[in-house]
Amino acid sequence: MNYTNKWGTEVIDIALTYANHEWYAAEKNVKHGLDSCNNMVDTPDVTWTGTQLHCGWWKADEMNKGIPYSWGGASTIEEFDRGLLDGKYAGNVPEDKSRRGSYDCVGIDCSGLLSVCWKLPNRVSTREIPNIAKRIETPEDIRKGDILAKIGNHVMLFVEFSRDEKDTAIIIDSTRSTGKVSLRKVDMGVLFHNGYGIYRKI
Repeated sequence: MNYTNKWGTEVIDIALTYANHEWYAAEKNVKHGLDSCNNMVDTPDVTWTGTQLHCGWWKADEMNKGIPYSWGGASTIEEFDRGLLDGKYAGNVPEDKSRRGSYDCVGIDCSGLLSVCWKLPNRVSTREIPNIAKRIETPEDIRKGDILAKIGNHVMLFVEFSRDEKDTAIIIDSTRSTGKVSLRKVDMGVLFHNGYGIYRKI
């Protein structure tokens, strides 16, 4: 049984604005090379040719949907739109996690999305989740707006259980593998097996 509340609904409504946001890109928003600080940038546009990730999706000179993934990013919708007009790069999907984020990019990563949707005063990393949230031990107690997190790795926002598929949850997250914020389904059993837990904001 799903438990819904006003706060959880507000959290998911914010996340949905990121998943559903429509934006127009130009060639100036594409980058595969060094930024102004000599950090490597790869935008998840259709010209992306990664060896591990296959997440190139957005197109220049066309309308696109969904805020792109950006390593270390936590752009608001307004900052994203303004950044595109100012010539910033739309997203950054490094295959090598040792890379640094880029101030020349706009977009959002998984912990940035959590920070924005939970309206945290500062951006947090996935390592900091235990400091701001309590762990929920019973899967049936999960609520809309709670998170499924693997500490130090990834976090996703819980929307609801799928009505048609057992042990399947509908979540919203921002991943390097998809290259953007998206609404998708995950197998809860697989997540728990891989070290994920349920957390609720304190």
